[in-house]
Amino acid sequence: MDLPYPRVTSRLPMTRRVLPALLCAALWLAAPCVQAQSQQPECLERHPTPAALASMFDVAQRADETLEALDGVDVVIIARGGQDLSKYGLRHSHLAFAIREADGNWRAVHLLNHCKSPESALFHEGLGNFIGETGTHTDLRVGVPTPAVRAALKAMLTPPGIQAKALHEPRYSVVAYPFSEEYQNSNQWVLEVLAAAMAQSRDGRLLVRRAQVQTWLKQQRYTPSSLHIGVGKRLGARFFAANAATTDHPASERISGNYSVVTVESVFDFLQQQKVLAQEVTVAHEPVAGMAAPRP
Repeated sequence: MDLPYPRVTSRLPMTRRVLPALLCAALWLAAPCVQAQSQQPECLERHPTPAALASMFDVAQRADETLEALDGVDVVIIARGGQDLSKYGLRHSHLAFAIREADGNWRAVHLLNHCKSPESALFHEGLGNFIGETGTHTDLRVGVPTPAVRAALKAMLTPPGIQAKALHEPRYSVVAYPFSEEYQNSNQWVLEVLAAAMAQSRDGRLLVRRAQVQTWLKQQRYTPSSLHIGVGKRLGARFFAANAATTDHPASERISGNYSVVTVESVFDFLQQQKVLAQEVTVAHEPVAGMAAPRP
């Protein structure tokens, strides 16, 4: 669910400016920058077209203006496209938190799996980086939690962010089972942080382990999406995709090919079910003539 092109780090206000040299994104954990060494095609450096860059900054500017217009709001969840999941009836593939920081700028905090490896990291970066080339073909879906949940999230996601980091599992699988600690995907980390914030805002309960959060989600009847993956794709993932482990799923799902997965839609549905989604807004994308959507 992560984009295969090089990422650009920018902490400057959103403007229509020429993109600087492509840099490695800054890890939220303040770890050194690491460039991809893999020879897989998805890890080879490629430069987005000027039209794609213009669209990216246009959507980032529009997103910034939309978020600024939300009175008294300083943290939201925000979803973009990325991997094409239209065959599953899903429009958005990747969730993040967007936070208005002390300098007044909105930045994204999210989990990324680089170069389809079996490892992930937490990233803290500008809205332009988060949007990337998906600004040419997919709108942004923004969810505004209730004030109590926002307050808990802001405390969890503001450095040092110990609780949010404790809920991160570096072992990555794009189809991670929602009720297992073995792996984690991008949307699952967001869901688990949201769940911890919801529990804390309701009764002061402090959930710092993934097992605690997953038990709470079961109690609250969180329902993941069910994605059917055919035998051919399952075999291909087993032998060739390092980031698509399925060993954490129940045997019944591995036999049927119907895998429970945390998706953008299932997270929004859960927030609505729990009555903690105060508002939802959309940021329109900027189509680029002649440019195809990225392949899954």
